[in-house]
Amino acid sequence: MSHREQRLPFSMSYLVKWFLAILMIGITFLTFYQVVMRYVFNNAPSWAEELVRFLFIWCTFIAAAIGIEEKIHIGIDVVVNLLPSKIQKSVEILVYAALIVFSGYLIYYGWKISLTTKNQPSPALGLPMFWVYLSIPVAGCLNIYYCLKQMRKNFSQIVE
Repeated sequence: MSHREQRLPFSMSYLVKWFLAILMIGITFLTFYQVVMRYVFNNAPSWAEELVRFLFIWCTFIAAAIGIEEKIHIGIDVVVNLLPSKIQKSVEILVYAALIVFSGYLIYYGWKISLTTKNQPSPALGLPMFWVYLSIPVAGCLNIYYCLKQMRKNFSQIVE
């Protein structure tokens, strides 16, 4: 954590993780509600399944960004681990640069599809699909933020 982040009462990661926790709690309660309504009262609300799906989409994209920050994504690093430490960090920087390019595509095309679907309502909720597809560019922005943060950390370790 950087000096600037230590001075703040909370960091970006803290906010994102709380957002994820709220999404997961919502998914859990809505799924429980839907199961009870279906099997106890024999009257399952159609909107609950759709809302759970939308929350899960948001959760998946946002959690992928946290995976970048925590460095928990699957990677094939057998060869990279054989290299000297500074070269390992350089390879990681190249990987993060490639992720930034990919995330740029996510932002551009995610925003484009979000705008395309802004007047398209979801079947059960009637919610504009814009809000569902907005998860793609938001996750792209978070990906870039966390990639830059990791790159900065790697650069500082190379310089030392």
